[in-house]
Amino acid sequence: MRKPLTPAKLAERICRRLELPADRYREGLEALLREASIEAREASISATKAACLEVAEEEAERCRAVGATAAQQTALTIAARIRRRHIGA
Repeated sequence: MRKPLTPAKLAERICRRLELPADRYREGLEALLREASIEAREASISATKAACLEVAEEEAERCRAVGATAAQQTALTIAARIRRRHIGA
């Protein structure tokens, strides 16, 4: 199994490939790559939350259409509250 490529290793490779002095550029590149990695991770988490909540809401709506129980209504309310709090939709 391959080791994960860290921002530090990637910055080093970029410096080598572009023939830049690593001691001068590596730290700045590493910071930029780390920031981009964090932003991509956060976007991925948000997209996953949105997809899961969408499925839960669709299922709750389907249950409501055929006569939802109190528990199903509660589940729908919880899903809506989670969406407002964490997704902002």
